[in-house]
Amino acid sequence: MRVLILGANGFIGSAVVSALMQNDIGVRAVVRDPRKFERRFSGTEAVKADLQDKASREPAFWIQALAGVDAVVNAAGVLQSRREGVAWAVHLHAPNALYDACERSGVRRIIQISAVGIEESETVFARSKRAGDQALMARDLDWTILRPAVVIGEGAYGGTAMVRAIAAVPWITPVIDAVGKSEPEMDFIHKADLAASIVHLLQRDAAKKTVLEPASQERMTLRAAVAAYRGWLGLAPRTFMAVPNWAAKALARVGDFTRLGPISSTALAQFNARLTGDASAFEAASGVQARGLTAMLNARPAETQDLWHARLYLIRPLIRLALAVMWLVSGLLGLVVDPQRYLTVFAPFTSDMETEAALGKFMGAVDLAIALALIVGWRLKLLASIQLAMVVGYTIALSLLLPSLWADLFGGLLKNLPIIALIAVHRILEEER
Repeated sequence: MRVLILGANGFIGSAVVSALMQNDIGVRAVVRDPRKFERRFSGTEAVKADLQDKASREPAFWIQALAGVDAVVNAAGVLQSRREGVAWAVHLHAPNALYDACERSGVRRIIQISAVGIEESETVFARSKRAGDQALMARDLDWTILRPAVVIGEGAYGGTAMVRAIAAVPWITPVIDAVGKSEPEMDFIHKADLAASIVHLLQRDAAKKTVLEPASQERMTLRAAVAAYRGWLGLAPRTFMAVPNWAAKALARVGDFTRLGPISSTALAQFNARLTGDASAFEAASGVQARGLTAMLNARPAETQDLWHARLYLIRPLIRLALAVMWLVSGLLGLVVDPQRYLTVFAPFTSDMETEAALGKFMGAVDLAIALALIVGWRLKLLASIQLAMVVGYTIALSLLLPSLWADLFGGLLKNLPIIALIAVHRILEEER
């Protein structure tokens, strides 16, 4: 058997790839960077495609990718994008073209990973996911749609990373009060159990034309789940602090603007919708009994990297904010400072006051541009490299022009060393895959 899988590099998709390989099922992945994927999963093959491109909306695009394929697993998804069209392209247009090609090519078996709670929500994510599910259900294909509850794994991504991060907050433990719920409840499923169920469904050719909600039998409140994670990390219990939904919405809007991952309006809306599945129906159809959160945490004790990740996850936006403030203040000072201050620095290049003032304002404008890019989350990995080049460049130039700054009472150039280190950490934290 050979399976074509969309979203193969994702949090869930990568677990599906691993499960397929462990069961000697061939994998053909649809990814943006085939070489990187094939390095990550030796023995697989990959097809280059971007589900946002117009080309992927044409059935002809998919015909060749389906050659020799027996089934398709669609694990592609995007929680929130600044452009609404991205969600519709990834969740509806590209998959619908693929399913058209499946009908033409005789590839009947399709498993689509959707999301629980999309029937109760009206976000772009939920509406586009629903539309994608409905488009598949209307096809003359042997489909199974999986709408899992909260998916977790040894690693952490998205909402599960946020739960870990909340658990690691010092002094108090903040939890969001859901709208219309006295105590939000959650079902969990390990991504390995979800992947195992997909393998079982493929091998047994089971649960055709069925919508399932993968989950474990252990249902927990949000507070219980956070407390379990805090204990898993080896941290002492802390007092819970309820975060009103209005405050969470305000924070989510900031997350929308700054692109801070799971801190978004969509994530909050899905949280307020439903995070519970139907474990009994899932187990009966798939033959997989999913582990509960307690069993999952007990099966793998937390390691140092888990505690680091939980704490760094909250520090990550603070680093961005600190750097943005630094560049913002530097840029504003560059625009308003008395040109006389530039005399010593620019003396080797020019003695013209107007030229010196123009150079100072130009450098200030560059600093402001970096600050704005940090705030809106523009290409953060590239931006980190630009910041490193700027600070290192400033440091070298000023060391040559004014070496006395290294002995300045208030740190002068010496402060650039921790700034360079902080930017390097920022660069590392912004590379998730």
